[in-house]
Amino acid sequence: MNNQPNQDKVFSCGLELAAMVLTSNLPQRSLVAIQKLNDDPTKKNIRDSSSSPFSLAYKTYDDDLNKWEIVAFGCEDEGVLSSSVPSETLEQNPPEFNFLQTKDHPFSVNEEALKLYRSLHHQDPDLFQRLRNPSKPLIVTGHSVGGSVASLLCLWLLENIHQSNRNIPICITFGSPLLGDNVLRQAILNRSGWNPRFLHVVSDEDLIPQTFLSSTTTSYKPFGTFLMCSPSGSSCFDHPDSVLSLLEAKGGSRFPNLMDYVKLLEHLTRKMVLSDGVSQLHELRGDPLRAGIILQLDAIGDKRMQEDEEDTLNTAIMEREERSYNHHKNRTIKAEKKLNDIKINMAYLEWYKKISSTEMAMGYYDCYKSRVEFRDVHVVKFKKYLNKYWVELVDETERKPKKEGVVPLGTRLLFGGTNYRRMVEPLDIADYYKGGKRNYRTEGRPKHYQLLQTWQEEHERATGHKRTSNRRDRAAPLTEDSCFWADVEEAMISTESLKNGEESSFENLRKFEDKVKCMIDNLAVSPEIFLKESTFMKWWNEYENIPGRTHRSSLADFMENKYKDYV
Repeated sequence: MNNQPNQDKVFSCGLELAAMVLTSNLPQRSLVAIQKLNDDPTKKNIRDSSSSPFSLAYKTYDDDLNKWEIVAFGCEDEGVLSSSVPSETLEQNPPEFNFLQTKDHPFSVNEEALKLYRSLHHQDPDLFQRLRNPSKPLIVTGHSVGGSVASLLCLWLLENIHQSNRNIPICITFGSPLLGDNVLRQAILNRSGWNPRFLHVVSDEDLIPQTFLSSTTTSYKPFGTFLMCSPSGSSCFDHPDSVLSLLEAKGGSRFPNLMDYVKLLEHLTRKMVLSDGVSQLHELRGDPLRAGIILQLDAIGDKRMQEDEEDTLNTAIMEREERSYNHHKNRTIKAEKKLNDIKINMAYLEWYKKISSTEMAMGYYDCYKSRVEFRDVHVVKFKKYLNKYWVELVDETERKPKKEGVVPLGTRLLFGGTNYRRMVEPLDIADYYKGGKRNYRTEGRPKHYQLLQTWQEEHERATGHKRTSNRRDRAAPLTEDSCFWADVEEAMISTESLKNGEESSFENLRKFEDKVKCMIDNLAVSPEIFLKESTFMKWWNEYENIPGRTHRSSLADFMENKYKDYV
């Protein structure tokens, strides 16, 4: 493959990751825990109520150093593995995992694994309750079908462990079949930090991980990281298509038992030396990603991909997939950069707001609505860019799985979204009423503004957060109610109706007076609403001079002699 000078240079670090995993000793500790099940008279057994041949043993152990709690699942009769294979049938949207359900697409999980998981939950609910608040770091591990149940339990724990508890679980499986479809994989990817918590160890001789690859009716996809092992070496892969290609290419020949995995990891740990890959680097000059992939394939004994033109093409396909996956992983970084770009656009609007308040007597809402200066027209571009970003972000967030009681946006994005809403929504309101429309709150408000406000309010309730205005000693720089100017515009319309004899408008105007005074008392409105040429002041001057108006409100007292001191 020719080098592409304009293409970003990236590396495939699967060899280094495999070395780190093996030296961590976590897979080895997990295997020890599963081995203990064989001779432990206190272990518990689970089996679903159907005719399934699979029966699992399980128990929790502390590792030898007493640093980890390990929940281990093993096959009660390993002989079953050589005579039976799990059913490929999938169940759609299992209710136990509705927190992974997306708005548009159902996800599917292997039915046999679900039945065993449900039997576990029914038989031992105390285990689930206790593990919600673990006292030490937690490993959930299993061999073969036991690994599938371990993965499901780990998913449940990731969702249900108390937020204040930092002992977040990891899952390590050995020779387990694939668990679900691509929608399940994507749902796990969408949950921050979940995918890397799954490690699947696979021997090149194991047939079980390939069980569903030939299925013509289902579409299984891997998630997490796969540690591919052979006597010649090991390497980690996390791109799903690369994992599937390798599982097919390896062509396991038998059903190794747990002891085979123990011996294999012991051999790889002894064999691991830093010089293995380094000595070959001089022969693999050029693209570092391609070189890294070739070394990975060589490490796990997959030399067939390097011996002829067809296999060179296979290497190229893996290289393309790896680049694609690296690009996907970089999206998070790019999203952070985009958020910084958004801050720059917001900074321009803040400058615009300041200039409008100091050089004009009307504030940025009315400056934008009248558009008498070039900068008023220029701000349309910044508003459009900001709206595009937040509409897309809110739409994407809404499609993700929901967790009850948890705000979909993180604190940083929620804070940014609130500032955006309070700064930009008044400009959209200005466009709305300039076009002669009415009833913005009920008929014209875009959905993304509504959701941003709802999420902010949910966050305040969930955290017991008192509104900033209750602690403020100066007026808000941005009016807290981002629909305030829509209420002012409606008040202008109601005042005109009142002047024309429509007494029904009077009650709405009295309510608006009370609302404004409450906001003033809480310092929740920006001082710019009191600028001489603002729409709010125009409304007040019209409203207070209506003939026959006898109502004397607290707002009227404030507007008579106090508003100039509002800061």
